[in-house]
Amino acid sequence: MGFLSVLLIIAIYLLIAAVVTSIFYHLKRRSLFAGYIGGFVIAIIGVVIGEYVLARFFMEPAKVVLSFLVEGTGVNIITGFLGAYGAVYLMNKLNNNKERTKY
Repeated sequence: MGFLSVLLIIAIYLLIAAVVTSIFYHLKRRSLFAGYIGGFVIAIIGVVIGEYVLARFFMEPAKVVLSFLVEGTGVNIITGFLGAYGAVYLMNKLNNNKERTKY
């Protein structure tokens, strides 16, 4: 695996984490522990966990259904998104699902 491949994987992880955090922070208007940055860090952790844990269960069905999302990058985008969403959702529930106030 080359250097540019690793950079591509990291960029995809960061993009997935940014999208999931934006969904919770801007669209759902939920208060996250440390704001957007805290949610972003938790989402990155969720992406990594989702990629390595959920990929064992979803890799073969994902290859069959959406092979262009899995094979070209070396990253299973579906499991990364599920892991990030699950991590930020859990963080939101631990924060008692508070709605974000205007600052």
